[in-house]
Amino acid sequence: MKVILVGHAHTAKAMKEAVEMIFGEVPDFYPVEFLPEEGLEDLILKMKAVTKSFLPDDTLVIADLFSGTPYNAAATLALKGHVKDVIAGMSLPICLEVASQMNMLSIDELTKYIENNSQSYTKVLSVVSKEQASKEDF
Repeated sequence: MKVILVGHAHTAKAMKEAVEMIFGEVPDFYPVEFLPEEGLEDLILKMKAVTKSFLPDDTLVIADLFSGTPYNAAATLALKGHVKDVIAGMSLPICLEVASQMNMLSIDELTKYIENNSQSYTKVLSVVSKEQASKEDF
């Protein structure tokens, strides 16, 4: 599986670096940056250049923001059959999950797994503290 990370400015590159700091090398993660001087068509061309040698059914895109230009470019590629699917809401926990599961699950299984577990990746201190305090009361 090949994973394209795409985001505004340098978020995709930084995300890959963060994943590698924790997980180790992820050679099948390919960051694509969307720069201020670029438009949708520019980004589509950049992503096509990265994916040109990839098998479309073996290529997943993780975009930083649903409905933003990086997502829209990725969705365009998916709808035209250049990539298998797109996950919006790129985060370090999601990228770590993908890195750890990408060699064991298909893209369909992986996207379902991420969708089913994504809420568990976000925690609020005040809520967690209250939950722990109530458990300690028993």
